[in-house]
Amino acid sequence: MPSTSGASPFLPAAPALARRCSRGPNGSSRRCSRAVPASSVSRSPTVAVQATLAMPSPDSQRLRLQQQLQQQAQQQQAQQQLSGKDVEQAAMQACIRTATSVPPSSGVLDPSGLRWRGGALEAAYERCGAVCKEYAKTFYLGTQLMTPVQARCIWAIYVWCRRTDELVDGPNASKITPQALDRWEERLNGVFQGRPYDVLDAALTDTISKFPLEVQPFRDMIEGMRMDLFKSRYQTFDELYEYCYRVAGTVGLMTVPVMGIDPNYKGPLDKVYRAALALGTANQLTNILRDVGEDIRERDRIYLPLDELREFGISEDEVRAGIHKPSQGKVDERWRKFMKFQIQRAREYFQEAEDGVDYLDVKARWPVWSALILYRQILDVIEKNDYDNFSMRAYVSKSKKLASLPLALLRAMMPKSPQ
Repeated sequence: MPSTSGASPFLPAAPALARRCSRGPNGSSRRCSRAVPASSVSRSPTVAVQATLAMPSPDSQRLRLQQQLQQQAQQQQAQQQLSGKDVEQAAMQACIRTATSVPPSSGVLDPSGLRWRGGALEAAYERCGAVCKEYAKTFYLGTQLMTPVQARCIWAIYVWCRRTDELVDGPNASKITPQALDRWEERLNGVFQGRPYDVLDAALTDTISKFPLEVQPFRDMIEGMRMDLFKSRYQTFDELYEYCYRVAGTVGLMTVPVMGIDPNYKGPLDKVYRAALALGTANQLTNILRDVGEDIRERDRIYLPLDELREFGISEDEVRAGIHKPSQGKVDERWRKFMKFQIQRAREYFQEAEDGVDYLDVKARWPVWSALILYRQILDVIEKNDYDNFSMRAYVSKSKKLASLPLALLRAMMPKSPQ
């Protein structure tokens, strides 16, 4: 299974979040790479908490909430009828509507109506930062260039995504059901309605009160987890693209409002959001290409478009058998050609992302450039391994990662002129 969520486009150097979880062929077990141990996340609600209750919301605020709930229900029903790239497009438009519906530097929740405040909230953000620092070190370093408020809110989003992963990669992963994910989504709805379940949820609710986050990408990520419960083959690239969006592109939509947009940029917002989505897709496609052998060998999963395999004359049985292992004297030119095609497409998405990173606020560019540069190097390693992703695993050395960080910082500080 390709590892990492997402990152996402604009989160944890992508390896940490642009991830995929998979269930074995008998549906009995599930695995996600780089997951946070249960002690780090699933037990996090045991943080000592002191809550202070705000005054009851006025009637006007309750009416506004009811209208918001009705609108979200209609939006969710419409979203469920979409497929392929239409899912991503609808979510992006929803994000743009939300971002432009509130005054600048405002969120979508009234902070005066929130229950968690003071020391409890500070403890929640500190825990979120600690988890991010432990499991996404490079990205965490990049958040130090952001304002304290931006950094803390990015950590809160990161931890929600991690906890979502934990549902399908924790001690009870083998027992996960669609109903459990339904309950998690109900809990998400509470977060966006100002009713967090625990202190870590409260950090995300507080983030929503500070920035115009849209709920749809969060729901779509949960749906990506549902896809992994039942789907082990993708007939077309359009099907695979939807999956990549749900588990990786969603993170870009979640984080753009927090990271902010360069004030000198006067172009359409969708150009910025499309760059975030493109980076998520590029990261996820890279995961897929890196982990082909591991996926089929350990979980009987093929995250490659089957129609494209057939176009290159390759069957599922040949993929199962490990069609191309040059290190073991097994060479197949069809696989080389197929992989060249797949890698080129991934690089095109990286390029699309690169064209839009400079539109972000200057304080947010370094972590995003780090994600882009470091993850794109995995494709170079696959080529260096002669496209053998059955018996060799492509990884970027720590020294090369460190050497790339100054380049990412330089690129972040010297953007192209916003169009």
